Order: sequence, then C-alpha cells, then structure tokens
Amino acid sequence: MVESQLSDSFNLDGILSELGSFGKYQLLFLLLLSFRDSFLAMCNFNYVFTADEVKFRCAIPECDTPTPSFNATWTAFALPNTTDTCYRMAPLLEDRFNRTGQNVQSLPNKADPPYTCSPEYFDANRTLGCDKLVYEDYNSIVAEFDLGCEPWKRTMIGTVHNLGLVFSFIISGIISDRYGRKVIIVGTPLVVGVVGLVKSFSVKYWMLLVLEFFETAFGYGNASMVLSLEMVSQKRRVIFSSMSDVLCSLGSAFFGLIAWMVPYWRHLMWAIYAPLLVVVFYIFLIDEGVRWLLVHNRKDEAVRVLHKVAKFNNITLSSKATDMMTKITERNKTSQTEPPVEQERLHLLSLLSSKKIIIRVAIISVSFICCTYVYNGTIITSTSVLGNKYLNFSALHLVSIPTRLLTAYTFTKFGRKIPICVAYCLCAVFFVASAFVPKSFYWVSTLLYLAGRMCSSYGMFSMTVVAMEVFPTKSRNSLTNVANTIGRIGSILAPQAPLLEKYMSGLSSIIFGIVSLGPALLAFLLPDTSKVSLPDDITEAENLDVRPEESDPTCSVPASGEYRERF
Repeated sequence: MVESQLSDSFNLDGILSELGSFGKYQLLFLLLLSFRDSFLAMCNFNYVFTADEVKFRCAIPECDTPTPSFNATWTAFALPNTTDTCYRMAPLLEDRFNRTGQNVQSLPNKADPPYTCSPEYFDANRTLGCDKLVYEDYNSIVAEFDLGCEPWKRTMIGTVHNLGLVFSFIISGIISDRYGRKVIIVGTPLVVGVVGLVKSFSVKYWMLLVLEFFETAFGYGNASMVLSLEMVSQKRRVIFSSMSDVLCSLGSAFFGLIAWMVPYWRHLMWAIYAPLLVVVFYIFLIDEGVRWLLVHNRKDEAVRVLHKVAKFNNITLSSKATDMMTKITERNKTSQTEPPVEQERLHLLSLLSSKKIIIRVAIISVSFICCTYVYNGTIITSTSVLGNKYLNFSALHLVSIPTRLLTAYTFTKFGRKIPICVAYCLCAVFFVASAFVPKSFYWVSTLLYLAGRMCSSYGMFSMTVVAMEVFPTKSRNSLTNVANTIGRIGSILAPQAPLLEKYMSGLSSIIFGIVSLGPALLAFLLPDTSKVSLPDDITEAENLDVRPEESDPTCSVPASGEYRERF
C-alpha cells in the first residue's frame, strides 16, 4: 500500500488532546525529569562554588606562625593591601643585605631573629612577589591548587566546562534523533555522575581540567525538553514545558543551600554527582517519545505507549482515536511484508539545500550566543553580588519560577516574537541600571540585577522553545543542537565575565545589557509558531511563516494544515 492510496490521516495531536496534559502519567513524567534535570543543572554550574574566588594574602615569614591565620593585625604594614594581592612589602634587613653584601649579623641594631614583625623593618616604598599564599579558607579548588595569583586558571575551569558542551550538544543531538530521546535521557546523567565522581578525586589542576571537559563533552543534552514538547498537544506544549522547567528550577535552587551546608569542594561534588547514578532505573520508568517513534516507522511501539498513557490516566479513548491506532498498526504489519518504500535520502543534505532552514539556524545560533552569555554570566557573577553568595545563587534560580508561568501566559496570549523582544529590552535596561546604583544602595542594585536575571531567564527559555518549534521532528534535536553548539560561544566567554570587574565596577552588568539587545532584534526574523503544531518534515517547517492560523485540532476534526502524521 502506497501513501497516495491512504484516504485518512493519523491525527496525533487529537489523540494527545484526549489523553490530557496533566494526568497521572504526565505528572510522574515531570517528577522524574525534574529530578534528573535538577541534579544535572547543579553539576552544570558546579564550578560556580567549587572554583569560587577565595580571599588570600601573601605569607609573611617574619610575622606568620607555623600555622598562619588569614586575619592578622600586622597586615597593614606588611602588605600593600590587606587581601587579594600577590605582593608584599620588602623587609628592610633583606634589602640592606642585598645592597651592601654585608652579613646580617654585622648590621647595627640587629634583631634576633634578624627579621622582626614590626613596621620599622618593612620598606613602605618597595614590594616583592609572594613566595607563598595564605587563604581565608581552603574549601575551594582555588585554595587547594593554589590558584590565587593565577586568576585565569580559575575562570578557565568554567570556560573548559562550557567548551565541552559544544561537543556534547552535537553528539547528543545526533544520537537523540537517530536512536531516540530515551538514550540521551538515561545515558548522559550516568556519564556526568561517573566522571564527576572521578573528578572529585583530582590531585592536580590539569587532571581536573581534563575531566571537566570530558564530563561535559559526553554528558549533557536537551533531550528532556524536546521530549516534553513532543509528548503533549500543540495547545499545551508551552505550558507543559514551563511546568517541567519550574520543577527543575526548584531543584536547582537547592544547590545554593547544599553548597552552603557542604562548603568543601570535594564533598560538594559527591553530594551532587552521586544521585545521578539513580537515573539508570529510568530505563524501566521512561517511555520513548511517541512522535519520534512514529517518524521512525515504529508505529506499534507508539500505539503501545499511547494505550499505556490512556490506561495510566484512566481515560477511555474515543472510537475514532481507537480506530486510527488500530488501522496504523494493521498498516504497519502489512508494510512489513512488502518491499520497503524508499525513504528520504541524505536527510541532512536536504536540510542544507533549504535556504529558510539555514537562515533560521544562523539566526537562532547568533541569538543563542547572546542568550547563553547573559544567562550563564549572571549566574557566575552572582557570587560577587553584594549579599550572601549562596542565597544569591538560589534566588537567581527561584526567580525562574514566576518567569516560566509568565512565559506560558504571554506565549499563549501574544505569540512568540513580541514577548521575547520586550523581555530582552527590559533585560538591557535592568542590567545597565544596576551598574550605576551607588554602593550605599546595594539592595537596589541587587533587585535590579534579579529583575534582569528574570528577563534573561524568560528569554533563554523562550528562545529554546522557538528553536525547537521551527525545525522538523526528524531533525529537531540535531538542528536545535547545531544552533545551541554555536551559541555555546557565549557560555564559553561567560566565565570570564568576573574579570571585567577588575577594570570597572559594574562593567559586567553593562556588557550583559548591551548583549541582550541582540536576541531582542533577531526574534522578529523568525516565524511565529504559537498557533501551529510541530512540523514533521522540511516542507512543513519551511511553510511555518505562511500557514494560516488554525484552531487546535481534535480527534473529531482532522488536523489538515496543522500536525498531520501520514503513513
């Protein structure tokens, strides 16, 4: 039986509407994904605390005891600054000895021992480099590997982490589209958990850096969000994905509290990486995405999953839905006895021949560069914002909760383009304004920073949703991840944002504001996908910006022009 002979179509959106979006099956699915995604998010930003900047000073042999204390009264005359300096005042006796060549014992007014901890024995006009550093605490990688005077090594950890994500999104996208969403959902957390635990036993800085790269290169991906979008009907996909992200944000906010309670970096890694090993049981708890199964001609499995959802939610499907699933199963059995129909060859090459698809990939890629720089940069610099760094980090994730609810409402009410543009314009205003607030009103600066973070979170999530909506099912994860991979340039640069504060206070916030204007303008170049179902093939994806607005399909109304699965 060839496709032209089929008189009716398989209306997946209609069946998904009957199954509902928030039944017991979907709620269990959300809880399982939120556990996985929460701990992955913690691991993804582990370096914010494990490689956190620590106050330090030069070790002063003339003054320090065998077990030196960071805070001391003599630092005022022995150091040019009290903290975060890699220089010390030169001792006078050493200076005289170096100049004259005399033995220190022959110098008049000699002290016993020759170096005395008092102001008159230090040259206020000459400094020397530190031979050794003393840290305020030794909970961070910075202190344990003695990186105080090499700040580039500290920020390099975050840069290498995000560089690994470039490879991760390419690999996970290809695997997800070829072998299914479930492979990535189960496999990547296991990789992150195992490599992260090994990383916690690093004995050298370079060993840690290599493991940081391998963790992200083979352990992350966005398959869970793709599956969230694909498992519900067109009208509910943004709301469902928003709820999934709300639960993830709640879990991520606990990272700040965990880091507060478990400050030592090795113990902290054990606390956040070990729980990911539990995800191995998701093999039995998570089903493959129905849309992916249908597109890859595994119709029997897709129908089996749909029946499972109906049974779990105690829903009796309509006769039309049942007939459609019965027919598609029978056709699948018949097709197995016939010569296989020639499938679309060289799918990726056919995508590259589409100018619209290429332009969309380019637009979304540039937008992601801006989005990821601002989104990751605000989290990384949150520890330097005035106030408790742990509570600041948790607050930045908690503000995502009202943001997601706002996303669900505005995306349904106003479409895609205008909300994204408004969000990033406000983001620019808030960040730039926070940089010029006097330090005496630090709470105003913090509030403006949080408001900018809310807008950044709104925009990042919204742009990700749009990216997944404009590409066809067969290559949705691959193309989204191609754009996301290029966009990782922003996240690679983000860990260097704290270094900007050394040149001007608030400079990082000003840069965040300027960069936010990029996605605000680029959003208008993308089609509005608010009233159409997810495209199945290249033709449907190309015609997103020319399709007429249609109502939400149901089982009783064929999905002509919207989501239509033809077999």
